[in-house]
Amino acid sequence: MLKSIPKSNISRRSFKVYKRFTADQSDYPVIKAYSESGIFDSETFTKDEGVYVHLIYKSIQKKYYTDNGLLNNYGTIPADSNFVADREFGNTIYIIKINQSKFGEKIKPGSLSITDTDKNVTYFDSGAGRIISSSPSYVITSLDIENQTLILSIDGSPITLTVTSIDLQTGAAVLTYGSSTDTEYLVSIDFENGLVIFTAEITIGNFRVNRQDYGNIFYSDGLIVFTELEDDIDNYEIEYRATQTIHETEILLEANSGEFNFSQNPSAVNVTLSGSYDFTTTAITNVSPAKTVKIKEVLDISQRTSYSGSYGSTTGSWDDYDNYKLTDPTGSYLAPFVSTIGIYDNDGDMVAIAKLPQPIKNLSDYDVNFIVRFDT
Repeated sequence: MLKSIPKSNISRRSFKVYKRFTADQSDYPVIKAYSESGIFDSETFTKDEGVYVHLIYKSIQKKYYTDNGLLNNYGTIPADSNFVADREFGNTIYIIKINQSKFGEKIKPGSLSITDTDKNVTYFDSGAGRIISSSPSYVITSLDIENQTLILSIDGSPITLTVTSIDLQTGAAVLTYGSSTDTEYLVSIDFENGLVIFTAEITIGNFRVNRQDYGNIFYSDGLIVFTELEDDIDNYEIEYRATQTIHETEILLEANSGEFNFSQNPSAVNVTLSGSYDFTTTAITNVSPAKTVKIKEVLDISQRTSYSGSYGSTTGSWDDYDNYKLTDPTGSYLAPFVSTIGIYDNDGDMVAIAKLPQPIKNLSDYDVNFIVRFDT
């Protein structure tokens, strides 16, 4: 028996899954690229990992770091007005390109971390397309110890903080911004490079001072670009999660009372054949040779009008079902059990087979619903 499935009984929903990957420089070597002004003319077309580094520098600059990247929305752009600050581009960049087969639709935002194993520094994904350090660092515009003022450059704009005190043993620095005061902990002050490093992002009251960034992550392209590194990154370990969308189809199958209730037991049905024909099977190497089998064509299957059997000292037929259904623990009267469901397309071709965890008895006087789910 076949039964049409109403479209209202078919639904499709999508959800994302994330797979964790790890890699290092042996999987994805770092490509160092630079502007023409940063090298000798004779090195303009030097290759690194088989790539002309000046050409790839210009290509990345054009696509992601100019108005072209803004207008075409290449990469994550939290705010168009901050595009220049978010996409700072130096004379030397370091590129890590992940294979598309290893990140799926895109790298999951916020999932990526890269550890420079030579310097023991870990860089993180901000979740908004920026690379940040495990130790937040800030560019020092000026430090006036006598007047207790520290001016930091945040996205090119100066932020003035008042340094009330610094404990050289613990690194605790009491900072004031406006009417708010908080204690932050220093890691180091690098006067040569003009950087001050704290253990965490500076937060004074409700005001948070954004940390120094080191580059960008372009999630959909699997591209990591370091633009603000002082030294080369040669050896690293990377961890991230790939993104893939799974589409789940759900079908509600309704077997009303009396439907799909014919037993397939040969003793309970009458089978009418329309004929038969020979069919040659395909040989399977080391399993079975080709052979000819007879295929019977079934014209009709009908339930017998009566069937005699016994359960203890009780005898009965199909007509006795209503009288004995409540005292029928063993499944007498040949009520079928559903163990497999076949789903067909409009042409009558089977497109899916659903297997039940355990057979379900299909009682003749009850409606039974099955829900079939499969991923595509």
